[in-house]
Formats: sequence, C-alpha cells, structure tokens
Amino acid sequence: MGAVFAMPACAASMACCFGSAACSLCCNVCPSTRNSTTTRIMYSLMLLVGTLTSCFLLSHWLQNALAKDGWLCTITHTGELCEAIIGYQAVYRVCLGMAAFFFIFMILMLGVRSSRDARAQIQNGFWFFKYLLLGLLVFGFFQITDKTLATPMMWIGMIGAFVFILIQLVLIVDFAHGIAENWVRNYEDSESKWCFAGLIFFTFGCYALSVFGVIMLFIVYTSLLVFLENSSFPSI
Repeated sequence: MGAVFAMPACAASMACCFGSAACSLCCNVCPSTRNSTTTRIMYSLMLLVGTLTSCFLLSHWLQNALAKDGWLCTITHTGELCEAIIGYQAVYRVCLGMAAFFFIFMILMLGVRSSRDARAQIQNGFWFFKYLLLGLLVFGFFQITDKTLATPMMWIGMIGAFVFILIQLVLIVDFAHGIAENWVRNYEDSESKWCFAGLIFFTFGCYALSVFGVIMLFIVYTSLLVFLENSSFPSI
C-alpha cells in the first residue's frame, strides 16, 4: 500500500530527472512552489555539492590516502603525475568543471525570459543529465595533468573572487540601506518601538562585530617580528 502511495512522488522525481518537468516538493504538507524557485534550489544544491567536494579534497588525510593508494591515478591514467591532481590541484579541476558547466548553460539560456520558452524546459528539468554532464566535465579536466594549469586558474580565481566580493558588498550595502530606511520611515510614521530597537541593536551590534573582527585579525595575523608588514592589511 505504501508503494502505491509513493508512486506519484517517484513518477514526479523521474520526470524531474529524466524529463523536462520541473522539480517539486514531494510532500503534500510542503507548500507549493514555482518552477523558478525549485530550479534555483536545485542549482544551489549543485553548487553546495561542488563546494563540499572541494573542501573534502583539501583535507590532508584524503590527500595522503589518494597519494598512498593511487586508485585515483589509475582511474585518470595520470601515472607519475598523480600529485598534480591531488589537493588544491584537484579543487582547481572541480571548480573548472563547474565553471564550464555553468558557462555552457549561460550560452544555452541567452534570451530566455520566461518558462514558456522551449529552452526553459532544459533549464528546469533533466537533472540527471545535468549532473552527468557536470561529472564528465570534471572527469575531463582531471585528464589534464599539466601542473601549469594551476597558475592561470589561480589568477582567474583571484580575479573572480575579487569581483564577487565587490558585487556582494554592493548588494549587502543596498540591502542594509533599504532595511534601515524602511525602519526609520516606520518609526517616524508610527513611532514603533520595535523599529527603533531594531535600529539601535543592529547598528551597535554591527559596529561591535567590526571592532571584534579587526582585533582578531591583529591577534591572529600579526606578531612583534612582522607587525609592521601584516598590520597594514587589518588597518585598511
């Protein structure tokens, strides 16, 4: 009987993985969501899996295990160049595969403005094939055993991270300004004590966190020997 009730959920999952149907929450208790929302969640999970995989590959015990057993070198046919795909080199290849995957979909989705577009079905469904494509891309980049791949990837990562931080700063400042302006307006209109308390709490709380962060930077990254050199960065 349980299998009979589970058949609709399984059918929906199969349609999501192998067809153009968008993923949906399988539980009736869960609220209904739009296709765009579930698609964002699925892509976020994909990014989360890639991030956790990268962190896992950076662990020292895993690097030692891979270097000792050599099964990864056998699969990727790298031979004596196995150390080139372990540790941060492996992270570069995983991230490069993810970047190539999202670049391909960026090209495919150019000009798509709504879910009614035929290409939107590719965007919302076929998740099994998407993960398969991502895995093949990562595996393909693992076949590149040249150690010089790390240098361009390092520069691309640094530039991309810098641009990402700038964008996040703009979004955070805009978000904080919008919230503060809304609370000030509500306080002036209705003299709400909650809005006033929220402004005071978050204002002084953020200042306290900033001061605490600067102090921790001085404690962790500076010393008497290299104080002048390292202290310039937290001071900025």
